[in-house]
Amino acid sequence: MKKSEIEWRKWIPISLIFIVLMVIYKTIDNIDQITSAIGNFLSVISPLLFGVLFTYFLFIPHRAVERVLKKFKIKFIAKRARGFSTIIIFLLLLLIIVLVLSFVVPIVVENVISLANSIPGYISTVLEYFDNLPPDSIWINLNIADTIKNSSGDILNTLVNPDGIGQVAQGVMGFVGGIFSLIMGLVISLYMLLDRDRIFDFFRRLNNAVFRRKERARRTATYMVQVNKVLLTFIASKGLDSLINFTVATTILFIFGVDYALLLGLIAGAFNFIPFLGSIISAFIISAITLITGGVNTAIYVMICLLVFHQLDGNFIEPRIMKSSLKINPILVIIAVVVGGAYFGIVGMFLAVPIVVMVKQILLEYVAAHENDIDESSGILDNVVSNVNAVADRIDHAVEKIHDENNQE
Repeated sequence: MKKSEIEWRKWIPISLIFIVLMVIYKTIDNIDQITSAIGNFLSVISPLLFGVLFTYFLFIPHRAVERVLKKFKIKFIAKRARGFSTIIIFLLLLLIIVLVLSFVVPIVVENVISLANSIPGYISTVLEYFDNLPPDSIWINLNIADTIKNSSGDILNTLVNPDGIGQVAQGVMGFVGGIFSLIMGLVISLYMLLDRDRIFDFFRRLNNAVFRRKERARRTATYMVQVNKVLLTFIASKGLDSLINFTVATTILFIFGVDYALLLGLIAGAFNFIPFLGSIISAFIISAITLITGGVNTAIYVMICLLVFHQLDGNFIEPRIMKSSLKINPILVIIAVVVGGAYFGIVGMFLAVPIVVMVKQILLEYVAAHENDIDESSGILDNVVSNVNAVADRIDHAVEKIHDENNQE
């Protein structure tokens, strides 16, 4: 090989490292544009994302009803068990939606309006409390009163000025768009539940077409099965556990006569989807509002009850619902939630942990597969070495035999 060719090949890894560093630098330098583009893309495909989410929520009850219908003696129903189970599940879902819209939503809207109208009075009460503190109080040095005045003034200016009105109108349009995405998501989930066998078969064929080697295709299929299992476990289990959190938190708040109990219970249920941090955030929000509306004693009682329940939920209820616990390091959860919230807001906080769980599962499967390859390779190598040693022993034995015969002659 020529010397110039050897020198040219030495520059290949250096050039690749330089290209990777440039890509990383450009990504960091344009992170705002990249996150904005990702956010726009996610908003466009939000109906599909909602459809997948609803499918995971409805899959377990849908499969249970389908299994029951398949055991029917009436062949017409047994042969069309999936279609009938889909109709039954969606009729039940429609009934739940009607009940929620009839009874829950009016109370929540009333709570929101009442809370919004009461905010100026609550702010005045808090400011009056800080104004009456002694001069040597530590709270005076923290300038909390000035911070509250500035924050409340900014909120009022936002609502009054034309730009603020435009932002409110934009928020209303976003809410209407979200409702449309939810409806389309329900329709998509309907078709996904009906045709899930065809969808699985399509992805299986696509996997076999992309990865021509059978072993690689098998491993990729294993990764996807594990990811699907993790998502199903996380979403379905968290949904049921969030419903339990909503029911228990609302009951506790009603017992202590806390204002806006139903609204605060919904906050507890929604934030439960954020592992580890969600219960802490919701407990802080509920306790803060209870402190303002119900006083110090009520806030303390509510805080104690919520902390006790969250301990029971985290250590006994949720692990039994999930059956196989998705073990994630709390530090990793905090980092994922903070990064997801910083770049993609509240949606990023909700999606951060499932994404981390999926990546973790894929990495574990990848490492396990390659460890098996190493074990198999080492086993093959050991067999080869043992065979070579056996042949060498036979050769030595034959040589010694010939040498003995020559000595005898």
